[in-house]
Amino acid sequence: MKSSIKSEKNNLYGYSNWRYKAILIIVIGFLSILAIGFVGLNFGTIAIQPQKILSILWHHKTDDSLGLIIWELRIPRLIMAMLTGMTLASVGGGFQGILRNPLADPYILGVSAGAALGACSALALQYAAGLYLVPFLPVFALMGAFISISLVYLLSRKKSHLPMSDLLLAGVAVNFFFSAIITLLLAISRRETRSMLFWLMGDLSTSNWSNIYWISLPVFLGTILLVSSSLELNAMALGEEEALHLGIQTEKLRLKIFFIGSTMIAIVVSFTGLIGFVGLVIPHIARLLVGPDHRIMLPVSALAGSIFLIICDTIARTIIAPTEIPIGVITALVGSPIFIHLLKRRNKNNEY
Repeated sequence: MKSSIKSEKNNLYGYSNWRYKAILIIVIGFLSILAIGFVGLNFGTIAIQPQKILSILWHHKTDDSLGLIIWELRIPRLIMAMLTGMTLASVGGGFQGILRNPLADPYILGVSAGAALGACSALALQYAAGLYLVPFLPVFALMGAFISISLVYLLSRKKSHLPMSDLLLAGVAVNFFFSAIITLLLAISRRETRSMLFWLMGDLSTSNWSNIYWISLPVFLGTILLVSSSLELNAMALGEEEALHLGIQTEKLRLKIFFIGSTMIAIVVSFTGLIGFVGLVIPHIARLLVGPDHRIMLPVSALAGSIFLIICDTIARTIIAPTEIPIGVITALVGSPIFIHLLKRRNKNNEY
C-alpha cells in the first residue's frame, strides 16, 4: 500500500525526470541572476564602466570611492533584492498551493500589516519621544509581524484544527485593523510621514552586509523547506480527499507552510518594507513556463522572483536619478499589467 502511494506521489503531473529539470533550471537561473546583477552594478547616480567593475570585483578593491560604491552599496543592495524576491515568490507559490487559490499573496495572512505597524510605531515614537530609533526599525517590524502571525493563528485555530477559510478571514481582519492604526499614525506623525510612506512602499536603500547576514540563513533554509514539501503540495492541488488518500496530513501541511512562509516574510519585510505583487505574479509566470509541479515551479518562482526584483530595483534607483523611487511602486506598476494579462488569459482558457 505504502509503495503504491509513493509511486502515485512520484508520478504526480508526470514529471519523471524532474531532478534533471530542476538542476538545469537552478543552474540557468543563477547564471541569469549573475548576468543581470552585473548589468545592474553599472547603473546608479554614478555610472561605472563594466571593465572597472570587473577590476574592482577581481581585486576586491575598497580603497577608493568606486570600490566602496560597488562593495558597500550596490552589491549588498543587489543581494538584498535577490533574497527578497526569492522569499516573496517562493512563499507566494507555497501559499497558493496550500490555499488552492491562485490569487493568494504572501501578505494575505496579515504579516505585512503587522510588520508595517511595528515599523511605523517606531518612527512615530521617535518623533514623539525624541529618540533615534532608525537602527532598531527591523526589530520593531519583526515584533509587529510575529504579533500579527500569532493573532491570526489564535483567531482561526479551533482546537487542533486550522480551517483555511477562518485563517484567511482572520488575516483580512488583522490586516484592516492594523492598517487603520497605521493610517492614524500617519495622520498624527507629520514629521515622520515621508519616512513611513517610503517604508510602506518598499525600500532597499538601507541594505548592508549586516542585514544580509541576518536574513540569508532564514531565507535559504525556508526556501529549502518549502521546496521539500513540493510532493505534498502537488497532492493538495488534486483536492483534499485525494491528498488524504495519498497519505498527506493536510492540516499539518497547512500549518507547516503557514509558519515557514510567514516567518520568512516577517524577517524580510522587517528590513525591506512592503513590496507587493512579486508573490502574486511570479508564481503564475512560473506555472506558465514550467507547469504546475511544485518540485519545478517553486525553484523557478524563487529564481524568477530574484531576477524580477533586481530589475525593478535597478529601475527604481536609476530612472530619475539621483532621486529614488520606492521599489514597491515599480513592482506595482510592472506587476499590475502582467497580472491583469494573466487573469484574462486564465479566464479565457479556464486554467488554474
